[in-house]
Amino acid sequence: MSNCGMKPDEQPDMIMMSRYADVDLNESPIVVLGCGHFFTTETLDGLVSLKDVYSVDAKTGAFTGLIEDAELSASIPQCPNCREPVKQYATQRYNRLINRAVIDEMSKRFIVNGQQDLQQLEGQLMEVRKDLEKSRMSVVPDKPVQLRGQEAHEFTMQSINDEINNRAKDTTNLLNAVKAFQYRMGIRHQPTYKLHQATVHSMARSEPLDVELARLTIDSSEKSAKRDRDQRITLGGGLLEIKVRCLVLEENFEIMRTVDQKHFQSTLPLKFPSGSPVAKTDQFLKDTKRLIDDCIRESLPKLAVEATLHYARIAEFFGSAQSGQNNDREKAMNYRNTAKDLLSKADTLCESSFSGRDNLRQAVVAASKMLNKEFYEAVSKEELESIKKAMVSGRGGIATHSGHWYKCVNGHPFAIGECGMPMQQARCPECGQPVGGQNHTAVAGVSRAREMED
Repeated sequence: MSNCGMKPDEQPDMIMMSRYADVDLNESPIVVLGCGHFFTTETLDGLVSLKDVYSVDAKTGAFTGLIEDAELSASIPQCPNCREPVKQYATQRYNRLINRAVIDEMSKRFIVNGQQDLQQLEGQLMEVRKDLEKSRMSVVPDKPVQLRGQEAHEFTMQSINDEINNRAKDTTNLLNAVKAFQYRMGIRHQPTYKLHQATVHSMARSEPLDVELARLTIDSSEKSAKRDRDQRITLGGGLLEIKVRCLVLEENFEIMRTVDQKHFQSTLPLKFPSGSPVAKTDQFLKDTKRLIDDCIRESLPKLAVEATLHYARIAEFFGSAQSGQNNDREKAMNYRNTAKDLLSKADTLCESSFSGRDNLRQAVVAASKMLNKEFYEAVSKEELESIKKAMVSGRGGIATHSGHWYKCVNGHPFAIGECGMPMQQARCPECGQPVGGQNHTAVAGVSRAREMED
C-alpha cells in the first residue's frame, strides 16, 4: 500500500512506506493536507477512520452511503505525521468526518458543563427551600398587632404582604437563573444549530443562497437528532424550573391557608408577587404534564416520576384550597383525577431500576393515598414529609464523578468505577438499563465513552 506522508522537500519518516514516484495517481489519488503533507486516499481514509461516517462495500471498497452513529467522535482527524488538525479548506474529502468531530467536541462540553451547572442550581434550590421553611412561621402572626379596631387588621395584612414580597426575592432570582440556564442550553445554542447557522452564513457570502440551498441536504433522522444533545440536560433544566415554581406555589398556598385560619377582618387582599397560587395552578400543571411526556419519550423515567410527584403535590394543594368553594371544585377534581392517572403510570415507571427508585416509589404510593382522601380530610404531616423527602433528595440523578465514562443502550452518559474497565453490575441512574459489567467485560449494549474523559 502506498503512503506518501511527507512534503516534497522532506526526507521519508516512519509514516513513509513508498516513494512518491512509485505511486500511480490513477489508481491511488493523492490528498494534500493543509500542513503540506500528502497521502494516498486509500491510506489516509483508513488513518482518519472515514469508514466511521460512510458505509463501504466489502467487495469493491467503494463508499455506498452515510452512517448515522449515535456515538460521539473521539477527536478531530489529524495529519498522521505532524498531528495538525485536517483543514476543511484544504480538502473536502473529509468534511463530513470533520463536521461530526467538531459538533461532538461541542456536545461533550455541552454535556459536562450542563451537568455542573445543574448541580450548582440544585444546591441553590435546596438552600432557598431551607430558608423559606425556617422563616415560614414568622410570616403570619398569631393575632393582629396591638392597634385599635379595624386598623389592627389592616396593618397586620399589610405586614403579611410585605413579608411575602421580601421572601419572594430569593425564589425570583433562582427562577431567573434557571431560565438563563435553559436559554444557554436551548436549541439555538445546540452544536448542530450553530454549525447550521455557520454553514448558511458561509454560503450567503459566496453564491446566491437559493443555489447553495439546492445543494444542501439535511439529515434529520431520529438517530442523528439524538446525537445533538443530552436530553438529561435540557429536560433536567425543565424539571428544575418546575421544582422552583412548585416551591413558590407551595409556600403561597400555605400562607393562604394560614391566613384563612386566622380570620383576619381585613379589607386588604393577600398579594403575591408572582400572582395568586390559585390562578397560577392551571399553567403549572399543564407545563408539568408536558415535561412528563417529554421525559417518557426520551427514556428518562426518573425525571418523569419526579415531575409527576410535583404535579400531584400542587393538585392536592389546589384541592385543599378549594374544599369549601364550589366554583373551582370541579376543576380541582379534574386535577386530582389526572394526578392519580399520572401516579399510576409513575408506579409502572418505577419498575425500571434507576437511581433512587425505591424512595420515589414510596413517595408515589404516599401521594396516591393522599389524593384518594376527600377534600375535607386532613393530610397528615408524615404523608407530606414522605413525599417531600423524595422530591428534594439528591441532585436529580445528575452528578460529576471521578472514574470512567460509559453510555447505556439509551445513550445516557454516566461515570462509574476507578479502574479502566467495569467490574460490577449496575444500572443507568436515569433509565435503569443495565450498565457496568464483570471481570472487565461490559454488559451488552454498554459502550465506553472515552471521548468524555479527555
